[in-house]
Amino acid sequence: MAKKKRKNIQVAKPPKEISRTQQERCYLTAKKMLQLFGLDPNLLEVFTKKQKQSLFGIIFEFPSVKAEKENTVPRRFVNKIREEMLQFMKTHYFGNPEHGVTYMDFTIYGYAFYNLLSNLLDENKFAGTSQEETAKLICETIENSELYTNEGFSDLQNFLIHQTRSYSQVNFRLYGFNISWEPVHTKMTVDGLTTIQMRIQITVQNCETKMFEYKNIERKAFRLIYTADGDEKARGAVIKREKIYPDAKEDENLNIYIQSHALNRFKQRVDILDPRERNYLIQKVLITEQKVVRFEKNVLLTCTLDDCTPIGYFTFFIRGCDLVVNTFLPLISANMPEGKILSELLTLTNKDFEYLGADKLNFFTTIDFEQIPALKQALIDADLWKTKLLLDKEIQNEGEIAMDMNKTKFVKQFLDKHEQYRNEMSLSEIVS
Repeated sequence: MAKKKRKNIQVAKPPKEISRTQQERCYLTAKKMLQLFGLDPNLLEVFTKKQKQSLFGIIFEFPSVKAEKENTVPRRFVNKIREEMLQFMKTHYFGNPEHGVTYMDFTIYGYAFYNLLSNLLDENKFAGTSQEETAKLICETIENSELYTNEGFSDLQNFLIHQTRSYSQVNFRLYGFNISWEPVHTKMTVDGLTTIQMRIQITVQNCETKMFEYKNIERKAFRLIYTADGDEKARGAVIKREKIYPDAKEDENLNIYIQSHALNRFKQRVDILDPRERNYLIQKVLITEQKVVRFEKNVLLTCTLDDCTPIGYFTFFIRGCDLVVNTFLPLISANMPEGKILSELLTLTNKDFEYLGADKLNFFTTIDFEQIPALKQALIDADLWKTKLLLDKEIQNEGEIAMDMNKTKFVKQFLDKHEQYRNEMSLSEIVS
């Protein structure tokens, strides 16, 4: 992966001094930063008192979150993203957590220290002094580090991707973001510049639609969009044609669309997730993950929560250069890999599973399977138990799992009667 160099921005110290407490915070953060980049924190002690006053005499502004264009993003969305981002930056670490440099510390104090040191070097302020080699060592080590050029802000970037896409609806409006570091101009400015601010701008993409005919019925579908993610601009989502047709050319792509029916079925069946998580998940699995599974004569797009454990499958058809997702099927469907095995083990039909509510994910989290050993064993044999454990973990993150004993009793009675009926039919066949 190519390194993404961060440019140093010339900054000037405003007339008003920062507080002693802030200077000390700058100094402590700078020492942690040196450790973070594999340097001895005592290197700071080679600088004179006056040089330290320059290096720790400015801090960057608090990060901001705004809509790229006014009145394009609901204010409550912007406020919520800002609130959650700032909390993330205060509680998550830039690089190795052992060094204790939070994203907020790095953004306000650490980045200011590095920029000031780099600017002083560029202006030859250390030329001919005993501190010149130390200043060069610090700057070169930081600017050549993978942590600084590529990895450092990846967690924050992924967090913002999750936040913006959680508010995106593929059949309405989709949000992304840009990140920039900008000089802050004020009346207190010296030589046109004061400090620097990390600015998050929320971008907006309205959905695109197209009509498709399938089984002699024409329906509207919505284009899936890979929204701006801090590095790349928004663009239409595609999937490699070779994922569907292994013999296709590597450079051929299919545009991805989704119909309302698929969105509605997804909402109904992935019912344990709140709307924001559903919004994010559908974009994750159809735009960035795109896991394909082949079952019998069908090619399916897998929907997972943890990158490997399925919770359902999307079906689709292809028209020219477009792939159109037309529905979402539950794991227990007899037309799906796991569902076919489960259906054969329990001799139940899709209608039976729907009657029991097994086509919805809350079935896996509300039924006490210890009360129904045969059903538990069937889930294990059909490779569905791992999905149940994953969903339990997902629910536990939100709070305590609540079993539905009435529903458990209902399922148990149905399966007992079904088993009794099977035994009676087998007996009658033997007698006859």
